[in-house]
Amino acid sequence: MVNIKRWEEDDKWVEVDLDRCVGAARCISNCPAEVYSLVNGNVAAEDIIECIQCLACQDACPNKAIVNHFAW
Repeated sequence: MVNIKRWEEDDKWVEVDLDRCVGAARCISNCPAEVYSLVNGNVAAEDIIECIQCLACQDACPNKAIVNHFAW
């Protein structure tokens, strides 16, 4: 079973596969909007409202644990 955590706000949401996330924190250092933080060794997107939909986090993740969704 896949362990996916989802954060949602308005027309955008982020899903992080906690089984794939190793806490490399590249999403944190690459996100210009400072959406992400590290909680208990895994990424959290608690500031999803600040997301500018640039996909830098998704591209930076070495394990492809982050998926961004936008309803444009």
